[in-house]
Amino acid sequence: MKKFLFVITLFISTLTANSIDTLVNSAILKNSELKSIEKSIMIANENILLATKYSNPTLSLGLTDIHTNENYNKRDLEPMQAQSIGITQAIPITDKLEINQSIQITNKTILALSLEDKKLLLKSKIYELAYKIAILKEKRDFIIKQKQNLNKIEKLQNYKYQTSNIDVKSLFDTKIASKSFDIVLNNLDTNIQTLKLNLEEITYKNIKDININTTINKKLIKLKSDNHPKIKALQQQLRLNKQQEAFEEASKTSDIKLNATYFNRREFQDYVNVSVSIPLSIYNTENIKVKKAQLQYLKTKDDLQTLKQNFIISNKILQKELDNSYKNHELISKDIISLQKAIEKSLNINNRFKNNTTKIIQNLNKTISLKIAALDEKTKYFTALSKAIYYEGK
Repeated sequence: MKKFLFVITLFISTLTANSIDTLVNSAILKNSELKSIEKSIMIANENILLATKYSNPTLSLGLTDIHTNENYNKRDLEPMQAQSIGITQAIPITDKLEINQSIQITNKTILALSLEDKKLLLKSKIYELAYKIAILKEKRDFIIKQKQNLNKIEKLQNYKYQTSNIDVKSLFDTKIASKSFDIVLNNLDTNIQTLKLNLEEITYKNIKDININTTINKKLIKLKSDNHPKIKALQQQLRLNKQQEAFEEASKTSDIKLNATYFNRREFQDYVNVSVSIPLSIYNTENIKVKKAQLQYLKTKDDLQTLKQNFIISNKILQKELDNSYKNHELISKDIISLQKAIEKSLNINNRFKNNTTKIIQNLNKTISLKIAALDEKTKYFTALSKAIYYEGK
């Protein structure tokens, strides 16, 4: 029966607590910045459709040879007097529309990669906050346990005080230490609530509890620089720069404008006028634009190399931080175990309180300091691990 109740309790707690993966997925669906990028991708789809479209033709209506005297309303006096309707259409004579379409496709790819990059950043931040909350709760639970030990000391002190075997100052110091524990617990509660609000800010969800494993293990960060969306986005940017250069080269040959106008005349034969106009490239602006595109390509190439180097160095730094925190935590934990055993032995009522109060409190304070130090190393470990989520690209 007890086993059955335990399973039921565990099942209910699982339902009420948020799993970290569920929290991440919920945040990705609700995050405003990600939604904005998704809308930009939808706009990019429309730009792809528009890229190969000709510009709209121009419709013109006109009257020729309008008299300024009393015969202004007579349209049959001269052969040149006519009403006209015309159409002008700009026609590209290079493949710049196709190049423009490839530019828009690349723009969409960059936006999609940017979306994946932002998702990784969001996931990394959620994990970091969740780990910090979980470790602060471990600190809180530990302080509560040590306060219980302090209450045992006070209980033993009261017993000894009644038998005149303990001084008042020792009892007073224990009460002061108990109050200090209350202040520490209050600060921890405040920090936990603040971090939960920070988490709510980016997940759009009120966080009560989170299921996350805080067991420290040896970890090797696997950097996936070439497959990381941020690096792939810059690689696509290089491609975009080349496409932009090709577009500017194609644009050096201007569009021609074809015009066809129909003239209607009274008393005379109608006629059609056809003309072609070509802008002249005489101010060298097109060559300047090509040069700018070439320089932008070289700049992006340098940016890509810098980013790859930053990824490699960041990976090495995070690995060092993980290894260092893991070793420190293991070393501190060994000292804590031996101190805790000494305290438990001293607090055993059956031993008739052989050790003095000062010695027990000293051991208690040492245990607390070491445990806090161990949990601080744990926080550093999982902060580095959370950041590694971004660099590993998963």
